[in-house]
Amino acid sequence: MPVLPYTLQKPLPVPGFKVGSASCGVKSADLKGKRQDVTLIVADVPAQAAAVFTQNAFRAACVDLGEQTVREHATNIRAIVANAGNANAGVGEMERVWSQQLIDLGAEVAEVSSYQVLSASTGVIGEPFPIERIRDAIDEAGSSLAEDNWLQAAEAIRTTDTFAKYTSRQFETNGKTYTITGVSKGSGMIHPNMATMLGFMATDAPIRAEVLQDILSRVTDESFNSISVDGDTSTNDTVYLLSSGLGLGDTELQDITVFEKALSEVAIELAQLIVRDGEGVTKFVTIEVSGAENETQARELGRTIAVSPLVKTAFAGSDANWGRIIMAIGNSGSYIQSDKVSIKADDVLILKDGNLHPDYRDDMGMAVFAKQEFTLSVDIGLGDASAKVWTGDLTHEYITINAEYRS
Repeated sequence: MPVLPYTLQKPLPVPGFKVGSASCGVKSADLKGKRQDVTLIVADVPAQAAAVFTQNAFRAACVDLGEQTVREHATNIRAIVANAGNANAGVGEMERVWSQQLIDLGAEVAEVSSYQVLSASTGVIGEPFPIERIRDAIDEAGSSLAEDNWLQAAEAIRTTDTFAKYTSRQFETNGKTYTITGVSKGSGMIHPNMATMLGFMATDAPIRAEVLQDILSRVTDESFNSISVDGDTSTNDTVYLLSSGLGLGDTELQDITVFEKALSEVAIELAQLIVRDGEGVTKFVTIEVSGAENETQARELGRTIAVSPLVKTAFAGSDANWGRIIMAIGNSGSYIQSDKVSIKADDVLILKDGNLHPDYRDDMGMAVFAKQEFTLSVDIGLGDASAKVWTGDLTHEYITINAEYRS
């Protein structure tokens, strides 16, 4: 069961965008008509675009094509087409052919040019891509295009996700209210740089592509690059951000700080939802690292703790085994002075300046680790920089899900 103690509010429509979905039976022909698995996001006007992609060296063709399209046509994007159920990765020469065919189909249904279309695929790696099944049913995505179909888009990009992930924010500037809506998918093969995830965000805030790219890169570091479920980074990870504002004739934002704050909130919530729905996850843990020399050091240290199997199984067992935490800290590759390190679990001080705190008792730590959500704070005492990373536990259910993934 996901660690989701609140109800998601329906995503808000974004002026200048329509969304549709189709059931094509991408993973299996038997699933056609039973679940949505192709998403189409269409901009009514030429949209400004920004993107971040996986750093896995074995990248899927859709990643390469998307990167090229954003590089060459970032000021004139009209659609995103995405499928779930098959990653179209690791399949040799046909991979690029199938990726281009998916783009061409999306362009045809959206009634735009292929060079204006971005694509993304997620699902099983190494299986032939069922482009014919998509061709036969993608018209459903076109006929269902509507401003308020973001929830359907979130449903259609799911793989092992147990729930659809989406959120919205609105902010005021330029004397006008603007909207940001985002959807994402991800549950396993999740680790920074990035994860087995897709994320699509859209806004009507009028911002140029190059500014969007700078903002998205910063926001990604503190959101999608700050989560870990199992330490594996996929071949297809993609986040796209589209803006319709300039195409709608609005004046470019002069103060982008309010937009970046709202976008950060959207991206962080989407990223946290991925961890909360992590495969087999029963705990949601915030790792706060402070006292670092710089933010990079803090984030890398947090990631090392977050991905440690021994730390994660301690979370699963509600075992406040702080020895595993200091082991992970020491394995981070960062400069550490052990006599300056302090560790807290929520408000329980475990380690102070490298020594077990005299008032600490094991049952105090166990009580915190038994919670469904808690915060692990690590202060390394070297500077003023800090960062947050979000992770979960590692359970028997994770093994079950992934052992049976292709069956």
